This record gives sequence, structure tokens and C-alpha cells, in this order.
Amino acid sequence: MTNTSSPKDSQPNSDQPSSPWVMADPADVPEGEERTNPLGVVSLIGLFAMLWFWAGPRYFLVVMGLMVMIFLHELGHFVTARWTGMKATQFFLFMGPRLFSFRRGETEYGLRLLPLGAFVRIVGMNNLDPCAPEDEPRAYKNKSYPRRMLVITAGSFMHFVQALLLFVVLSSVIGVPDANRWTINEISRLETGETPAVAAGLEPGDSIVAVDGVSTTNFGDLQEYLRDRPGEGVTLEVASDGVTRTVETTLAELPTDDGEVIGFLGVAPDFERTRESPFIGVQNFGIAFWNSLTAIPRLIAPSTFFNLGQLVFDGSEEVELSSEEAAGRPVSMIGVVRLAGAPDFDWAVPVTMLAFINIFVGIFNLVPLLPLDGGHAAIATYERLRSRRGRRYQMDVAKLLPLTYAVVFVLGFLMLTTLWLDIVRPIG
Repeated sequence: MTNTSSPKDSQPNSDQPSSPWVMADPADVPEGEERTNPLGVVSLIGLFAMLWFWAGPRYFLVVMGLMVMIFLHELGHFVTARWTGMKATQFFLFMGPRLFSFRRGETEYGLRLLPLGAFVRIVGMNNLDPCAPEDEPRAYKNKSYPRRMLVITAGSFMHFVQALLLFVVLSSVIGVPDANRWTINEISRLETGETPAVAAGLEPGDSIVAVDGVSTTNFGDLQEYLRDRPGEGVTLEVASDGVTRTVETTLAELPTDDGEVIGFLGVAPDFERTRESPFIGVQNFGIAFWNSLTAIPRLIAPSTFFNLGQLVFDGSEEVELSSEEAAGRPVSMIGVVRLAGAPDFDWAVPVTMLAFINIFVGIFNLVPLLPLDGGHAAIATYERLRSRRGRRYQMDVAKLLPLTYAVVFVLGFLMLTTLWLDIVRPIG
């Protein structure tokens, strides 16, 4: 997301040092020189090192994927701003105090302490963002409508490109599960709750090679045998890491929609993967795009905030929600990393989740409300419609500040409540 600074930050260089917490004028760092906060750099490196050693490489790589996603979003804004003749004075990854920065030409590049996003500073975003007189011709607000729309939507476009590439990789490189090709009896995951499989100590990656002494050649044979024995005790021969063990459990009784009662163990199969044409990835991208687009109204519906509030105040003890309880509940980035990096998932899971996150963030960022990019696009469109006979209309953005504060409050509520719930009531 592009960012603007306060009017003070837009003025020419001052002899007074700027706070490291604000987007300072690039003249604070002379051209060709660097600014480094050694303690901060070490702290950030230590943070990521702890993530690697304590959470493991899977979680670390998922976080890195999210960082790349954020970086490419801002890169889209930056490249198009430079290409259309706008003045971009800063390009920073993360927020907070400067850790490291250097100036090349008119732009300061750098890294900040808090891994909570990134920003590109483009001068003159609106009438509340004054710039030096010599920069007026290169200000965002003074460029043509097509150029402003290109720059402000470039971030979301980068998300869509990333998602499309991830879906193509998923279908053509990693491969997609083929429902007609079973991996012999290998358990992909366990159903949540107190199931017979959990009671028997089964784990993802185990293979059930026989039931009651009857050999099973694939997962379909296993399902057919178990469904005919609701409530009965069974003996399973389970192979794991080359070792076969025998376990006993009692099947649950699971009613079906047609009134039949079947035996239920509580395991899900693992399918062999087949590599498909890249066009399958494009098709899956389109399906995911539509699903994300239709999910936006549900996310901002009053019922979502009511349900989140209920969950937050429904006790603070740590409890893991079942899939049914978690249906429709938004998650924070902590929840995303936790789900994508879970050890019982294969690598297709984080790739798929990163693709969906890119699509969702790209669409949500185009909602026509400030401070989202879609708000800037809406202002540019409104100004274009109000301009007449070569006379350009510029909107007073100050009139939108109450609505902008309300949007910030709503976004803050979503961020804090989902963050809290993903810590004390994670989806499992």
C-alpha cells in the first residue's frame, strides 16, 4: 500500500533531525551515504533466527513467502510510479524505526524494525499531502487519470500475478491430488475430535495395511470394509517408517444423509499427485478469484464482528476449535502461518494458502475506502468524473477523514480480534 506522510515530512530538508518512527524526507540521508542501526539489525536477525529454530523451517518459509508477497506489492507501486514520471522518495520494507537505509538518486531505500508491512512514499498523493513547488509536476495528484489508476492498482495486480503463478506451479510442478489414484492406505490427516483413529494412536503418514487380518490394497478397500461395521471393534495393522504394529479400536457410528449408519474411523486418504496442464492452474486461479470476491461481503458483514466479539469474550482459556466451529471465522497472519506450516500438511498446502491470500488481499485492497488503495482509486475516478472542459477537479480529502478513521477502526478490530483468537483459540 502506498503511504503518505504528514505535511511536515513533505517540506524541504530541515536542520532538525527527524524521528526514526516517521516517514522522513529522503534528504535526511545524503545521496550516496547509508544509515545503519546495528542493534536493530541484530534484533531483527535474531527474531527470524528464533522463528527458524523454535518454529521450524516450514513456518519460517511460510513467513518468508508472506514477506515476498508484501515486497512485490510495494514494488508494483514503485516501478509504475517511476515509469509514469511520479516522484517516489522512499521504498521501505517493514515499519517502525530505521534499521538500515541508503539513498540513490531521489529515493531512499531501506529496512525498518517491525515486520508489519512495507510502504512506498509517492509525493503529493492528495491535497493533504503538500509537496515542494518544484515537485508539483511529478506529484501523484497532478498526473493523468490513467497513470494514477495504473500506479494505485499495481499492488493488487502484483498479488494476482503471484497467485496465478502459484496456481500454475501447484498444478504443473507439485501436482494435484487425483481422486482416482489412491496412495496405498496412507493417511493424509486425522479428523478432529475424539475419533477412533485418535484413540488408536494413528498419525498422518501411517499406512493401514490390513483390517482384522484382511489385507487392503488401497484406501477404497479400507473404507468399504469399515463402513459395514458401525460400532464394532476392529484390529488394524499399521505400517510406519518400515515398522508394522497392531492396534485395536472401536468404530464410531456415523449416520448419513439417507438414514444409513456406517462405521467411522476418522482418517482421510492421501492421493497420488498428477501434473496437469498450466491451463488447469489458470482455471483454478479463476475459481479462487471468484470465491474470494464473494467472501468479501461476508467478511465485512455485521455478523462477522458480532461472532468475533462473542469468541473473544467467551473465556480466555486456550482451546482448539473444531473445523465446524471455525467455519467462516477469519484468521490473522499468525493463524495463516500456523495452518500453512503444520507438520501434517504437505508442501502443496502452504503454496495453496499463499495463492489464496494473494488473491484475497489483492481484492480486499481494492475496496473503495481509504486508507486502502481502492480508496485512492475511487478518489481518482471521482475527480475524473467531476472534471469538465479541460478544468481539473481535485477533491478535498479532509471531508473523508471521519470515514477513513472508521475504516481504520474496523480494520484494527479485525486484526486484533483475529490475532487474539489465533493465540488463545486457534483453529485446529
